[in-house]
Amino acid sequence: MIDGSLPRSASQRELRALIRTPDLDGVVGRRPEHVKDLTLRLDDLSRVAWHSEPSGDDRVLAARLATQRAMYELNRVRLYWADDPTHYANERSVTLLELQNMLEARWQCWLKQQVPVLYELEATTPAHTIRSWAERDRTPSDNPISRWFAEELDLCGYRRLLAVASLNGLVEASQLSRALGGAPDPVQATLSRIFVEEYGAGRLAKKHSTYFARMLADQDMSTRPEAYFDLVPWEVLGVINHAFYLAENKAQYLRFCGAFTYTEVSTPASFAGYAKAACRLGLSDGHGDYWSLHVREDERHGAWMIEEVALPLMQRFPGREGELLFGYAQQRLLESMAGAATAKACLQAAPSQRVSNTKGVQ
Repeated sequence: MIDGSLPRSASQRELRALIRTPDLDGVVGRRPEHVKDLTLRLDDLSRVAWHSEPSGDDRVLAARLATQRAMYELNRVRLYWADDPTHYANERSVTLLELQNMLEARWQCWLKQQVPVLYELEATTPAHTIRSWAERDRTPSDNPISRWFAEELDLCGYRRLLAVASLNGLVEASQLSRALGGAPDPVQATLSRIFVEEYGAGRLAKKHSTYFARMLADQDMSTRPEAYFDLVPWEVLGVINHAFYLAENKAQYLRFCGAFTYTEVSTPASFAGYAKAACRLGLSDGHGDYWSLHVREDERHGAWMIEEVALPLMQRFPGREGELLFGYAQQRLLESMAGAATAKACLQAAPSQRVSNTKGVQ
């Protein structure tokens, strides 16, 4: 049975306790039943989540949220939280790896079915395709959601935007932090350059997460990482979990580079509405906040990703260009879903607000 209240209360607490169990693999080896009930529950949830479409079914939506939260709990073990080192004793646990593989298998199968290999439908070369896609995605689109953020988002909605975005804005579960390393080459050098800029060149005051924390502090909101976890839609968690999956599976390196290319190319356009809302609400001068910083820097980073990462990789791996394009197209879908879910969450934060441009938000 699927209980929408279980994922955050019982199941998630149980999973966190499992992650911190001393000698977890030894315990499970001696008593397999220690993990049996949770495994069956998560297996049931993932089957419901990804073998059917929501169509307004609260059970499916609850299952998607539960499975994405579970994947996040497993992924976060590989980030350092400046806490007790014993919390990481099971970082390489076979038990946890098996749970993660089970959850990711169905999620990734569903995700692959959502995006056709688009470039095969175009009478053009892969290089021309990635350039044309980038040109399309770097331009702010005049859609109802973007206009609503820019023109009508109120302060309650803006605070919800900060809460939802803080999970990634403060934690910085960066794809790059998981993907760098290995034999040096020009592509790795470019990715490293982007990583260094996003992490403030080693200066905490210049780190992008510091800019995000400042926005929260200005609103008297918590700057503690994961403080607003309960408000994060499954689609936003999906973007984070997918980043972990691609970055930590080197067999998916071309897909990862395609996905990260989309992120860097499209961020100026996707953040433009947020930046305009902050200015309209009197919360920014349009220059020194997190949104405007990303708009400026990612215009440059997006160009680097096309010219110094995507195109060179296509030349290095002829016949496999489709993997990079597939990663790009998948990321575009994921971030579009996350953007729509974020807009809906912001609208729900001020349900009395009456706006004219919310058809795409519903």
